[in-house]
Amino acid sequence: GHAFAVVQIDHTPVDVIVVDREHRRPLQRPWLTLAIDVASRMVAGFYLTLEAPSAVSVALAIQHLVQPKEPWLAGLGIDADWPTCGFPDAIHVDNAKEFRSLALRRGAEEYGIELIHRPVATPHYGGHIERLIGTMMGAVHLLPGTTFSDIDERGDYDSATNAVMTLDELEPWMALEITRYHADRHGALGIPPRAAWHETLARRARLVRQPHDLAGFMIDFLPSVDRQVRRDGIHLF
Repeated sequence: GHAFAVVQIDHTPVDVIVVDREHRRPLQRPWLTLAIDVASRMVAGFYLTLEAPSAVSVALAIQHLVQPKEPWLAGLGIDADWPTCGFPDAIHVDNAKEFRSLALRRGAEEYGIELIHRPVATPHYGGHIERLIGTMMGAVHLLPGTTFSDIDERGDYDSATNAVMTLDELEPWMALEITRYHADRHGALGIPPRAAWHETLARRARLVRQPHDLAGFMIDFLPSVDRQVRRDGIHLF
């Protein structure tokens, strides 16, 4: 396959408890929305939030996957190469309601992205994204405040008491972890994802399309609510 032929997107609760910025008190486990390029296994983009998965988190993960990563990485003070950006040919998601939103369907149509929903009860369809989530959570288990699903593994470790990171601190950590993953040899590929990206990109018949207007593109994927304009204006909430 070639680069950006199919990108898989899924969410996971992150196995770490984050703290609030002001008092550093434990809050909760955040949610991570991850996108993977199937051909190269590169992380195409991600989004981290305290909110449960929604059409908004899907839109923001897609925005991150489409945008060039350099300015964003520079803003986090990270000097790393993360070459994935632009529109994938297809986005592959499961059947959760946030992946069935009108906004996602409209946005995909608008930009000529094929939207593929995983057939019900066929777990292997999302295999690549699930393996990536497993890899990322393995790294998270090294963080203070990590939560373990396995009681034996956890022992008497108190996740909340040991929690030290805010969501803002977890984001650059995640970005660094991802760029490190890109540079490591991938078991299934035999080469690092970054090397696979350049190989699979060369196999594309045409260049990956880039957005002309990132802000406009963003608005097209965000959920919208239709309202009637009445004589006294628009009624909202």
